[in-house]
Amino acid sequence: MDEERYKTLTELAHAIEASAAAGRHYTANKFDIEHYENILRCAQKLLSLGSDIPLDKAEELLEGHDGYQTPKVETRAIIFDDKDRILLVRDHDGRWNPPGGWCEYDYSVKDNTIKEALEETGHDVRPYRLAAVFDHRKDNNPKSLFSAAKFFVLCEDLGGEFKPNIETTETGYFSLDDLPDINTHKANIEQLRLCLRAARSDHWETFYD
Repeated sequence: MDEERYKTLTELAHAIEASAAAGRHYTANKFDIEHYENILRCAQKLLSLGSDIPLDKAEELLEGHDGYQTPKVETRAIIFDDKDRILLVRDHDGRWNPPGGWCEYDYSVKDNTIKEALEETGHDVRPYRLAAVFDHRKDNNPKSLFSAAKFFVLCEDLGGEFKPNIETTETGYFSLDDLPDINTHKANIEQLRLCLRAARSDHWETFYD
């Protein structure tokens, strides 16, 4: 299937699912609930037919999202040393990225940035500047079914000690001109270069798209 058709069908499936989920959540009419659930099943079938996603996986992806649909929130701790090298972590899949992940439901962006950095690097950090907020479907993963806002937060490294954990296997500082195999779904080189400009700037205006 060509890329444009895939993108169109998955976007249609998600739009239908979002409307059905919101309608099911807000209506008190039992007949409307039944109609919305039928619409949701149609969205699941559309997603499966329009992609290589099996129907049972499409059902899993599009179930349980009641209420008005909003983007997920992801944070990335962007930490440069005095040589403009960036601190990256290596995931168990072998690829590298800035420490971070989905924002916990009861954490602020700042608190989640600190938590994820500590869990994945063993280091305490101090967030000091929001460099950018990226739309991950525009910048990292155009095939993603769901939308997410990616918060790239500049942080000062306060020190610590790395220990292998369930998420990461090692850490290291790298020059942006000599990066290892990075996971571009989480952060790409253009985003990291923008963050370096933000770190070097005396007066930075947060980028968003």
